[in-house]
Amino acid sequence: MGSVTTLTDQVREIWEEVLGVSPIDDHDDIFDLGGHSLTITQIIARMRKRLDIDVSLDAFFDNPTVAGLVASLGDD
Repeated sequence: MGSVTTLTDQVREIWEEVLGVSPIDDHDDIFDLGGHSLTITQIIARMRKRLDIDVSLDAFFDNPTVAGLVASLGDD
């Protein structure tokens, strides 16, 4: 694996920081982990700042898992 960090890993890391939950599985639902609109807004801000990726709040409701969200970006 080495030092290669995938987009999925980067997104997971942000979720873990904001939600204070670790480890988070690719298929864990953000709402089951205690996520809500405020924490999602914080995740969106960090993704924009760190990864230069804009994600809408709706994207989290449609894809409430790390795997689903990353897949919706059409990347990784």
